[in-house]
Amino acid sequence: MASGDNFVRELQRRRFLRLAGLAGATGLAGCISQEDVQDDGGSDGGGGGTEEGSGGDGGSETDDGDSGDGDSGGDSSPVDVGVVIPFSGDLSDFGGPMMNALRMAQEDINAAGGPLGRELTLHDEDSGTDSTQGVNAANKLVDTNDVSALIGAVSSGVTISIAKSVTVPSNVLHITSASSSPSISTLDDNDLVFRTRTNDRFVAKVMAKIIEDQGVEKASVIYINNDFGEALADTFESTFSGTTTTTIGYESGQSSYQQILAKAFEDDPGFVAFAGYPESGTTMLSQWAEEGYGGNWVLHTSLLSEDVIENVGADVMNGMYGVRTQPPSGGATETFVSEYQEAYPDAQVFDPYSWNSYDALVSYALAVHKAGTDDAADVKKAMREVSNPDGEQVSYAEFGAGVEKLDAGTAIDYSGPSGNVNYDDNGDVASDMVIVQVEDGEFKNQDTIPADDLV
Repeated sequence: MASGDNFVRELQRRRFLRLAGLAGATGLAGCISQEDVQDDGGSDGGGGGTEEGSGGDGGSETDDGDSGDGDSGGDSSPVDVGVVIPFSGDLSDFGGPMMNALRMAQEDINAAGGPLGRELTLHDEDSGTDSTQGVNAANKLVDTNDVSALIGAVSSGVTISIAKSVTVPSNVLHITSASSSPSISTLDDNDLVFRTRTNDRFVAKVMAKIIEDQGVEKASVIYINNDFGEALADTFESTFSGTTTTTIGYESGQSSYQQILAKAFEDDPGFVAFAGYPESGTTMLSQWAEEGYGGNWVLHTSLLSEDVIENVGADVMNGMYGVRTQPPSGGATETFVSEYQEAYPDAQVFDPYSWNSYDALVSYALAVHKAGTDDAADVKKAMREVSNPDGEQVSYAEFGAGVEKLDAGTAIDYSGPSGNVNYDDNGDVASDMVIVQVEDGEFKNQDTIPADDLV
């Protein structure tokens, strides 16, 4: 197997040939040659950023191919997309895998000629899991890089701050592939905010169901003190049929969470529903084990990281439950995961954030092509047109085929590694949920709850 830059180039060459076969001669007219494929995917997922910078210098313009002529009226300028995700802070586990997936989407899009025959470029910045830093990063991307769309963040609080302060006032389309707070659904956003990540109402309901199914009548809730955590705690308390003994918020970055734990366990709950992030979550779970509080935990999706198991200890976490979205079992997901692992052998695929990030960028690029412009006022109208039923199916790595169909006047329905990308009136998607449990150091699937049962 090739290594380093040569390995990535060889992988990109193989993916280019596969894309050529999918798109056909028409769809690839004017697109890149094999020699034009550039190495934009050599990161191992651990540091974020791109070749031009580390951790988000805002200047990463990856040349994956010629912009081509397309249907853009001679406009050969790039379609600039900003990315604000955490390469540092409490959610830094997610930044690398998300950026890797976005690079894969960018490569597929540009290998097929790009939206409107224009190259799509990514400019990434570090949100630092902090609202102020995230807003500053988004302002830089909008004001300096003149991006037409922005993807990010992970923390719902950061995403909401960026939407309110930057993207909505600036009329920039905004897609989040990770933020899950119900509060995002009700933003006064002029239909500019979309997300490929399921609303946390679903997660909270399944967390309550897990505890009820164990015959437990008392549970407490520990949540990170932000929009994401507060909304989940409220939904859990209103859903759980037993007694919620306490709901208690916490601030990340503390060296000790003993007071939080003591409060959560003072009435001997059988379970704690935990809505937190990996860095602080690792500390809290470790201190819970050290002090021998007893009980069990059901973890929010954001805590289902392999690093959390490794750092807390598989023996400590054995038997804990978690909730995450259920990806489809079809070929799109399997092929994405396989190609991700080939391109980034040292980085985990953090589902659902990795495949949801891929789908966020591809659905946007298809909408740009459908709209005939990257102006947000027109693209937002096309987002549902290219992703919702009843058009012809377009799947993973089929951007070129989607462009061909759109150019022929055919309606399309995009679905990708994350499954159907059907944006509702709020810009949300609905996914089936899967219950997982830690067994032998891994999160293993236990049961699937259909989305229709949770609406």
